[in-house]
Amino acid sequence: MYILVLKQLSIMALIVIGGFIFAKSFKIGETEQKFLSKLLLYFINPCLVISSFNLEFNSLKLRQFGFVALISLLIHCVMILVAFTTIGRGKNKGGTFVSIERVATVFTNCGFVGIPLIRGVFGDAGVFYLMGYLVIFNILLWTYGYYQMCGSINLKKIITNPNIIAVVVGIVIFCMPFTLPYFIIKPISMIGDLNTATSMILLGILFADFKIPKAEGNKSWLLHLTKVTLLRLVVCVAVNLLVLFGVYMLCKNMADIRMMLFVILICSACPSATSVPSLSVLFNKNVSYASLVVSVSSLFCIFTVPTFVALAELIM
Repeated sequence: MYILVLKQLSIMALIVIGGFIFAKSFKIGETEQKFLSKLLLYFINPCLVISSFNLEFNSLKLRQFGFVALISLLIHCVMILVAFTTIGRGKNKGGTFVSIERVATVFTNCGFVGIPLIRGVFGDAGVFYLMGYLVIFNILLWTYGYYQMCGSINLKKIITNPNIIAVVVGIVIFCMPFTLPYFIIKPISMIGDLNTATSMILLGILFADFKIPKAEGNKSWLLHLTKVTLLRLVVCVAVNLLVLFGVYMLCKNMADIRMMLFVILICSACPSATSVPSLSVLFNKNVSYASLVVSVSSLFCIFTVPTFVALAELIM
């Protein structure tokens, strides 16, 4: 399976390179970044979610969806604990990088990177399970993540999040005694198919907008960046792998257990979420540093994701 993951990441990397060249050639800036982000978040991703739920109703699948959501909650709690115990506990705990690093450690790019990667490896069945992870991701992003950035919680952001709404609509469609007619689902699925290319082009544009952030305190930005990248791509994923192995040993007779756990593992192994720079803009944090964390973790995940998938294949 890790070969499939590596091939899919290589394909995605080529699109990123194309996006980088395009951004450098035509001087693509923040306006275009925001447009593509909104297009993905508010239009393309919700269409992909809805099309993934357009299946004949199966009570087992619905229970499996709930199982993935439950294990995803456990995984997020583990990553929150890792971030809390390793970031902002020393002399520099009051620094402005702390909130960015805690959010970047916990929340992965399971939408822009995870969806096309899992779809390429597992197909629509994998994307269906990924939605369970995505629900937990969005709820915690706008509670724990929002709180880390500003000290409050925004429940409205959860209720009105397009991806949460799309999951609710998708579950309703899934529970209906029939699937959507071809002339309705076809344009929705065609829009959803834009996810991979558009996501990777956006990452290429982020790479092209590289800026070195100012140093904070007595530590350079490079030390901060190295630490948070290792936490996101190595430490959290290693701990998650151990947790998922425990779940596998307890539930190894469950149908599709390996696929569900591999979907969760890949989601948790993705680079830092593009939501981190967005929240940094909103709350006047160091946007350059936040964007750099996303860019660098996106670069190195090409090596770490296949490695951890290969390790998982050895034990599960």
